[in-house]
Amino acid sequence: MKSNLLKQILIQYDEARLEEEVALRAREAEAMEKIPELAQLRSASISSLAKRARDLILKSNNGAGKESSQELDNKKDQQLNQEAIEKNKEKERKLLVANGFPEDYLTIRYRCQACKDTGFVGDLVKEKCNCLIQRLIQETCRQSDLSSLDEENFDTFDETVFPDLPLEDKGISQRDYMVQLKNIFINYTKDFPNNAKKNILFTGKTGLGKTFLLNCLAKEILDKGSTLLKMTSYNLFDQLFSSPVSSWDKSQHSLKDRIFSVDVLIVDDLGTETKRNNITNEDLFNILNERYLQKKHTFLSTNLSLKDLKDWYSDRVTSRLFDRDNTMIIGFSGQDIRLRPKK
Repeated sequence: MKSNLLKQILIQYDEARLEEEVALRAREAEAMEKIPELAQLRSASISSLAKRARDLILKSNNGAGKESSQELDNKKDQQLNQEAIEKNKEKERKLLVANGFPEDYLTIRYRCQACKDTGFVGDLVKEKCNCLIQRLIQETCRQSDLSSLDEENFDTFDETVFPDLPLEDKGISQRDYMVQLKNIFINYTKDFPNNAKKNILFTGKTGLGKTFLLNCLAKEILDKGSTLLKMTSYNLFDQLFSSPVSSWDKSQHSLKDRIFSVDVLIVDDLGTETKRNNITNEDLFNILNERYLQKKHTFLSTNLSLKDLKDWYSDRVTSRLFDRDNTMIIGFSGQDIRLRPKK
């Protein structure tokens, strides 16, 4: 994942490891001052480890083949050496406990034992550790408009909130149509990020479930460990316009970087932004075009119809929005579910 967010978190991992190494050295100094025998055990363990390393190097240099009596003796020495190391460790633990210290006092304390605070697991093939995935999810949610994902996701999808009444333009009921969309987008998230169409455009009036489905998509994608930014169109373009490019402060640069670096950008309520001459058109085109060139996913929702979008935005913008080779255009219709009486 090529994102500033990932880099920032990995820097925090590096700082955490360094902090713990410094703390370990301080604990070692404290324990050895109180327990002089520890220094002797440590010295013996270091000598044993050095001997073991030398034996491994010599074995490697001798090459493969039938084992000689000398090699068998070396193996026996290595086994005895390893046993000595383990005995010293056990003596060390007993000395610590006898002097009022925890037995793991001189063991490095990783926040995550699986990755040892590197963020990645695996020997030959490195994969993101669960702790790193969780950190990415937490940071992305904190920085984005994703506070409602616990309530709005595929697991909480309730088809009964949609009227079981026919949609004239679909040939099925509004309820069945929403169930169809749910299944389509569950499969979409299973294929993510290798989807043929990277963009999704939801169109239709308010109260038809567009934002809810966007949140469902966001939750599934975040759970896969990808980065995501979700903003309303008004907030996005208001923040981009708030300072001239020449004097953008650190937060402005951060927003611009995140727009282009996150795996998924979600822009909700497209068309509600303040229209500032041609600036909004240019900003939107640059966002859509650059993310298209980078083969990144962009999801948008709007209360405007396709005709209204053509009137509101430039031809270059609508050309990107309506590119059906790269965009799934989903129309919503029916009754506003927010106006329906509560059960």
